[in-house]
Amino acid sequence: MSSFKLNIFTPSGVVVKGYSCDELTIPTESGVINVLKGHTHLISQLGTGVLNAKLGNGQSRHFSVAGGLIKVLGETVTILAKSSETSEKIDQERAKSALSKAESRLKAGVASIEVIKFQRKVERAKARIRIANLK
Repeated sequence: MSSFKLNIFTPSGVVVKGYSCDELTIPTESGVINVLKGHTHLISQLGTGVLNAKLGNGQSRHFSVAGGLIKVLGETVTILAKSSETSEKIDQERAKSALSKAESRLKAGVASIEVIKFQRKVERAKARIRIANLK
């Protein structure tokens, strides 16, 4: 397999830049996509979940991502995410606490305008917990 470069940027800073990988699995608003070298040019909305970057030697690196844009152009995949973390930086207890709080707010009933906000918090917390368990 041939590799390409992955960049993940957030408003907080650079998560990874120029990371060489052979395959990406990326959550989008329309579903999960798989990107290999030579993928057609693409711009899409990033979903919330786990981005998996695989290397040719069988190793994988995992990132939580939430909202933003994906751009596949030439030999580079660029992710502009509202938030993203590597598995090493996730505090599992904090993620579990955030999940519990968001689920409680949804069960207690929130204004209809806030339902989407708390659903996204639940999705992001679940993705962070999955990533933390992949360390």
